[in-house]
Amino acid sequence: MDAELKVGKETLLNINSLEYEWIRGLSKDGNPPEEINKVIQRCLGGNTTVANTMRQVAIKQCSVHELLPLLNQR
Repeated sequence: MDAELKVGKETLLNINSLEYEWIRGLSKDGNPPEEINKVIQRCLGGNTTVANTMRQVAIKQCSVHELLPLLNQR
């Protein structure tokens, strides 16, 4: 699945956005990373790499600035 992202750059840059809070909640609930990535893709769009990076940003495993180059490749 490689759908266009349904959220804008401003939202993605805001680590406190509702979307990142939602992803953190999925992680705190004990969902496996692969399942979270699939849900991100289904609900917010993007490819597997973008979804995985968004998950990592949400749980503070990487910087939001690592996500931006992935968005510019589209």
